[in-house]
Amino acid sequence: MRFSALTTLVARQQRSKAVAAVQSVRFSHGLVVPYAHVAVTPFANGVPSEQVRELHPVEKKWDFWTSSDAFLGAKPSIGGLTQVPFGEVWVLENGSVLKEGSHFLLPFSKVRAVKNVHPISFGVVSPALKSADGVSVNAYAVVYIKVTDFAKSALYVDPESNNFDSERAAAKIVKRTLEQNVSSLQVGNAGTLSDASAASLAEKIESALKAKESEYGISVEGVEIRGAFPSHQNIPDKLRALDPPLLLEHQAGHNLAPDYWASVLTPAFFQKYKYGNRKEVVTPATVSLEWSIPSPPDYHHFNELPRQTGDPADVKKIAAAH
Repeated sequence: MRFSALTTLVARQQRSKAVAAVQSVRFSHGLVVPYAHVAVTPFANGVPSEQVRELHPVEKKWDFWTSSDAFLGAKPSIGGLTQVPFGEVWVLENGSVLKEGSHFLLPFSKVRAVKNVHPISFGVVSPALKSADGVSVNAYAVVYIKVTDFAKSALYVDPESNNFDSERAAAKIVKRTLEQNVSSLQVGNAGTLSDASAASLAEKIESALKAKESEYGISVEGVEIRGAFPSHQNIPDKLRALDPPLLLEHQAGHNLAPDYWASVLTPAFFQKYKYGNRKEVVTPATVSLEWSIPSPPDYHHFNELPRQTGDPADVKKIAAAH
């Protein structure tokens, strides 16, 4: 693991702890089910060999991935005493830069972007293009940069797309350079790119980025060409599928209803209890020891009743045995 990736991971963990400590839960279903399913994804030649999940239509519009926090959907909120986590720099809309530590700010201040102190990486995949030998391929490059001027990077406006942030503009340069040079690559039917071709392409990308360092407020740490893969391998979708799926803003975790935990978390004096014959049995006795859900149960099946499974012809025999 590269040092930059490790430090970025530590910074994100520190940030998650700090945000949890100073911000309140926005929605009633903010309690997260302590469950995570992480599949083991095999890799071949630096890319996943299979697609781990289906993509949302919105996700298919993404043209690069990044380890940076600059493009987080939810920006940190500011009001009064504000704590900037370790490894981060917050750039406000007025151009002010908040470094690690405590700051007292007016409530109407807004964060434009969260920048990382440590080096970050981003990957760009070109659209399907014809190589010099007529093979349709997706070229894949990974770039390592470090933000040197936080305000300049966050407030940079791309003159073509009118989008903010120089990190996005840097990814755009990488994509354009790939598109301009794929037609000169010899990849063969298997999509194999020679070391000399990969080194030459990486040098061209690095040269194009270095020409924009002062304008973007970044420094280029390195460029890697992962390969030029045949388009039928669907590398762009496989890479995007490694990220967690998108959730709607008000969607409860794991498709739970917003009030799923209400019966558990509601204080006793707000509940009505029934006694005697009116009492509702929460966990009635089961007629079988056979379960139709896995053990241990996944998601929120902990309170589900077991269901009897077996041959319908033996139902009477099973019932008689109990």
